[in-house]
Amino acid sequence: MDLIANDMLIHALIGLLVVGAFGVLSIKLKIVTISGLIAGFIVGYVVWFFGGWTWFIIILMFHLSAAFFTKFKYKRKVKEGLAQEKGGARPWSNVFANGGFPTICAALDGIFVLLILGGFFDIFLFGFIGAVATMTADTIATETGLLSKTNPRLVTKWSKVVEPGTSGGVTILGELGALVGTVIIGGMAWLLAGLGVLTSAFTYQLLIAAIISGMIGCLIDSIFGATIQGIFQCNVCNKITEKAKHCGAKSTHLRGLAFFENNTVNFVASMSGGLIAMLIFVIFSIGM
Repeated sequence: MDLIANDMLIHALIGLLVVGAFGVLSIKLKIVTISGLIAGFIVGYVVWFFGGWTWFIIILMFHLSAAFFTKFKYKRKVKEGLAQEKGGARPWSNVFANGGFPTICAALDGIFVLLILGGFFDIFLFGFIGAVATMTADTIATETGLLSKTNPRLVTKWSKVVEPGTSGGVTILGELGALVGTVIIGGMAWLLAGLGVLTSAFTYQLLIAAIISGMIGCLIDSIFGATIQGIFQCNVCNKITEKAKHCGAKSTHLRGLAFFENNTVNFVASMSGGLIAMLIFVIFSIGM
């Protein structure tokens, strides 16, 4: 028992150093705000502590991919009024919206392992990968879609062309970006499982689950964005926005549910992708 306690202490201390180091790097590169740094550390450390370094690598791939595509051709996005605020740095609300469900899956997996004192629980791994694949797909789809030479079409009414940045608007380029996002996450999981460092009874199935659940989760995000997400109009600049407050003033509610804002959509979509991946796990398990 003393040996196990020592191993856990070492694991916890290494996690503090590694997650902390990436946090410092993220703030220096303006990937997150100060609040995003704190939230990101909580998410990253919980994933590290309960899921292990391999799970942390998977969610780190989302973090790095999202940062790269957010900052890719950022000046062009700023010029067209489509860029993320604060240089693309993500606040705590965005971090928890995207990382909340994966964190829950990692914690549940770790708790079950501690209670059972061994074994592994692939259903939580599938849920984790499905959620991370969804948020990676959604982020890359959004950031690449903004660069499309053709205007997006509304996902719920394909014949309707909408302005770039419109909630629920999709483009071919954005969908290809979403696919790339799912492959990044699923491919990393497959690689780690194949090398034997990610404890799982599955290998290539993790890639399949990531692609299917990630693409469906991303689609759910778009559908919610086009239907029930709150949409407002700024009373200062008259811009149509997802924010209840814009240009320092309260915006006018136009449609959707006022409280169902973008971060809520992201969390629900991420959770949906995770649950779909869990269902895929059940299907694979029956077939084994």
